[in-house]
Amino acid sequence: MKKVIIGVFILAIVITSIFVVKNFTGNSVKNEDVKTFNVKAFRFGYSPDLIEVNKGDKVVIEIENTDTLHGIRIPDLGIKGNEVIEFTADKTGEFTWYCTNMCGEGHMQMQGKLIVK
Repeated sequence: MKKVIIGVFILAIVITSIFVVKNFTGNSVKNEDVKTFNVKAFRFGYSPDLIEVNKGDKVVIEIENTDTLHGIRIPDLGIKGNEVIEFTADKTGEFTWYCTNMCGEGHMQMQGKLIVK
């Protein structure tokens, strides 16, 4: 009986320790707090070409260039990248994004929209 009680006590200590370490690792942003979007970039468009987030959201846009190097730039927010864009949506409005790299004749029409509510 003593062995069972000691075993339960040790198990409780181990579980509590795991919980404490997991919650106090110094990582202030949990994965569920980040809005992640995968955007396929191709000649001459994006899929999806519309992203909606809320003000204050932490946003990650992963860009999958399917045929050549494209990327995304959002001039009104001063953000751009070819593979990943990370930012906090701190300004409300509708923001048009454009292709970062010259990709052919339809390059100037290649765009999408970010809406921050």
